[in-house]
Amino acid sequence: MWISRGKIVADYIKSDKPVKTYINQIKNYTENCNEFVFVSIEFRHGTPLISSYSNANDELVEHKDNYIGFGNSLPEKPLKKVEAGRNKLKEILTTFNKVCMQQELVDKLIELLKWEESHLPDHQLETRRPNLFKELSSVYVCIPQGRYGTRTHTIVLVTKTGHMNVIEITQASPIDPLSPKWVRTEYQFDL
Repeated sequence: MWISRGKIVADYIKSDKPVKTYINQIKNYTENCNEFVFVSIEFRHGTPLISSYSNANDELVEHKDNYIGFGNSLPEKPLKKVEAGRNKLKEILTTFNKVCMQQELVDKLIELLKWEESHLPDHQLETRRPNLFKELSSVYVCIPQGRYGTRTHTIVLVTKTGHMNVIEITQASPIDPLSPKWVRTEYQFDL
């Protein structure tokens, strides 16, 4: 029987442990969870350290690239939609790279997160989900008949001075996939 993965992120945020220590402490717990990719960002001396851990291969990986994309696949074997999303992310971030362009940046990032274009062929996705690969091949997923899909978008912006903006856009309850109502919440604070 599988157990919830939900507490993993909440417990990590509450802890003051480095990600490597935290992952080592929860490995026994994660063995009983469905497969997942956990992404963390630690700030060390003003430089972000981005890491990912998957219980599918039990590996904690540090990412050095400037532009990274994550999805429902191992980071070293991204789905086609993740590769396309990463390329579009790079384009957006190199175009809207000034603090004064923040609203345009956020608007473009939301467009990316709601991107419905199919990214096929994708052999990995077709192999993993032969009956649903077409529906799952876009960044934004909506499968009303299965009551499955993207329900929340989160954007985290951090300036060089440590000012953080968190924008969360989530479907309001009751969730209606055919006519979603979106609620936007924003938080700002300094690290």
